[in-house]
Amino acid sequence: MKTQATTRHMLLSLTVAVIVLTGCRGGTSDDPPVHLNRNMDTQEKYTAQRASGFFADGKAMRTPPEGTVARGQLREDPIYFTGKDAGGVYVPAIPFEVDEAALKRGAERFGIYCSPCHGFTGDGKGKIMEYKYPIPPTNLYEQRIYDMADGNIFEVISNGVRNMPSYREQIPVRDRWCIVAHVRTLQTKGTPVPSTTVAAPAPTADAAQSTPTNSTETAQ
Repeated sequence: MKTQATTRHMLLSLTVAVIVLTGCRGGTSDDPPVHLNRNMDTQEKYTAQRASGFFADGKAMRTPPEGTVARGQLREDPIYFTGKDAGGVYVPAIPFEVDEAALKRGAERFGIYCSPCHGFTGDGKGKIMEYKYPIPPTNLYEQRIYDMADGNIFEVISNGVRNMPSYREQIPVRDRWCIVAHVRTLQTKGTPVPSTTVAAPAPTADAAQSTPTNSTETAQ
């Protein structure tokens, strides 16, 4: 009898183990998960775009109080985050020590975000020019780019200029500075050339009727 009871216990344990392991096989299911201990999984809470019976306007989403700063978004150093000093003047140099890691990161980010227009060497002959883009990207060896403060280049990357879009959402602050460092590295290997302007593309008939245009536009 004792042997039979032991055997039954072993079979039961083995069955439970098989069920547990089967449940952890890593598959997916459209069914909600089973919570043996619910704890705070189903607590009452507001989620985005839900209605609220507590607030007078009936909205669960609230405007943060004035002066609220999201965690990790306190920008105490205006030079680092804007490229300008307290007086609004572009800083002449990158506000941290540029080491090999920063240069490597800058080259990598430049290759991803900048080379399609400016080319890997910075000569303004990126892949986009194979598609007859009407306003050629700036050749980064133009004298005016050499003359620009590092903070100015940082701002252009952050906010865009003319036909160049902003990259503030795609490229973190430090990476933007690393790109500036890479641009300066490229310039040490080249020779300054005169700055150029290019003709703006001809407006469409609709645009000509509604929006005045300039005859020329500086390349990005």
